[in-house]
Amino acid sequence: MQSDLGKLFIGGISWDTMRNVTGYFGGYGEVLEAVIMKDHTTGRARGFGFVVFADPAVAERVIKEKHNIDGRMVEAKKAVPRDDQSTISRNSSSIQGSPITGRTRKIFVGGLASTVTENDFKRYFEQFGNITDVVVMYDHNTQRPRGFGFIT
Repeated sequence: MQSDLGKLFIGGISWDTMRNVTGYFGGYGEVLEAVIMKDHTTGRARGFGFVVFADPAVAERVIKEKHNIDGRMVEAKKAVPRDDQSTISRNSSSIQGSPITGRTRKIFVGGLASTVTENDFKRYFEQFGNITDVVVMYDHNTQRPRGFGFIT
């Protein structure tokens, strides 16, 4: 991918949204690159991707807004390079607060069992502090859990 300054992680993308991501985010400013991550075995979209804007200020504006693409709420946040992820996890001694940017309290949680409900999810994370939002992501067509969610 291109410059990391204007690079965003885009999560919660529908499997059918591949073509619409560039068009949607192109409405904010020049998109240098848009990539939807695919499963190597099946070739299906994995529900997330990356968008790189020519102007990092556009990326900052996109982060602050809510996005609905093809009827799904899609999250946009600053992409963290893989090299920095291990440093962040080593240096983050607390889940409370915001160890990465100081701006977001929403975290991605992957590897959820298919039996986990939003209530279970919330109940577990309440031990770490006040919960303001809980979302377990479901497949739009099958209504089955996708194995990840977000907690604020």
